[in-house]
Amino acid sequence: MAKNNGLRDLQRRLGKIPAAIKRVAEATLDQGAEEIVQIQKRLAPHEDGTLQDSIRWKRDGELRRLITAGGPTTTKKVRNSEKGNAPEYDYALAVEFGTQKMAPQPFFWPGYRVAKKRAVNRVKRATAKAIKDTFNGK
Repeated sequence: MAKNNGLRDLQRRLGKIPAAIKRVAEATLDQGAEEIVQIQKRLAPHEDGTLQDSIRWKRDGELRRLITAGGPTTTKKVRNSEKGNAPEYDYALAVEFGTQKMAPQPFFWPGYRVAKKRAVNRVKRATAKAIKDTFNGK
């Protein structure tokens, strides 16, 4: 009696796809996030390096990356406020968007826009290759 292993083989390969895609996508997303961060750091003003050092990325759940700039190292006291409004300000925002007395020096969003499309396309290519490799038995 002949055995038909085609369906079983197909089910086995289909079962591998999510794990293979996730593994490849995670690594590719890490690479894309790092590329965006490096571009943003190059675009950021180089005065003392604090702003550049504050630009970072982290995993924010499954298949998500969070890229941030600023934080405690770039937050400065600006005034004593009787009303309690905004006695501290993150100068990363002032650099990106400017103030009344300072022109903007955008670094965050331009860096993101430059590299986002390339990062997304890299993920698409890598996941398509992972699917193809799974079905080709690699």
